[in-house]
Amino acid sequence: MILFAGDPHGNYEHLYPILQQQTEEVALVILGDLQLTSPDELDKLSQYCDIWFIHGNHDSKTIAAFDAIWNSKWKERNIHGRVVEIQGIRIAGVGGVFRGHIWMPPNRPMFFDPIHFCQYTPQEKIWRGGVPLRHRSSIFPSDFEALENEKADILITHEAPRPHPQGFSAINLLAKKLGATKIFHGHHHDNFNYKSLNTHHEFEIFNIGFRSLADIQGNYLIFGIDDRDK
Repeated sequence: MILFAGDPHGNYEHLYPILQQQTEEVALVILGDLQLTSPDELDKLSQYCDIWFIHGNHDSKTIAAFDAIWNSKWKERNIHGRVVEIQGIRIAGVGGVFRGHIWMPPNRPMFFDPIHFCQYTPQEKIWRGGVPLRHRSSIFPSDFEALENEKADILITHEAPRPHPQGFSAINLLAKKLGATKIFHGHHHDNFNYKSLNTHHEFEIFNIGFRSLADIQGNYLIFGIDDRDK
């Protein structure tokens, strides 16, 4: 069983009741914004499921959030920029978000990859030998290029594709090149309903919103509502 989790934003308690009652092996795919302070939560969660994820924009907001993913054993479970086979299903991942300073489709990109970005970045803004912390969750064209010749059944992204009002057709094009039949994404907390629109596209699209959980058919096991104080 493969389950897709919407942005946890540092809280994973809602997942345990579902995971603990399963009688078959569960692969949990988190669609970004893990917003961890340490890897401990993933260690605990892994007792009940096989964890995979992509990162979101909140995963480079603090050094602790960054290190919990990229400076721990869990970095091997980040699907960003590659295709992995999970329970016989090929899943491609693109974590992070588009940012105008680097690339905001359909506009022409400002930089192709992190090396190109660093060549034009003042030395005092270089962080740990590379792009600034904030941009460790920025999407570069090179992230898409790494996947364009791959094949996958499902594409997972943090950003939304079209026809989401804040979506990007570049994601739809990537899914088409991959041969994907489904797109799952996070980032937008409102669980945008594509159901009436999916029939007009080459693939099914599912927005798994804030602390939500769905199966591979897009059926919700948890329908989360972001009622946090803004």
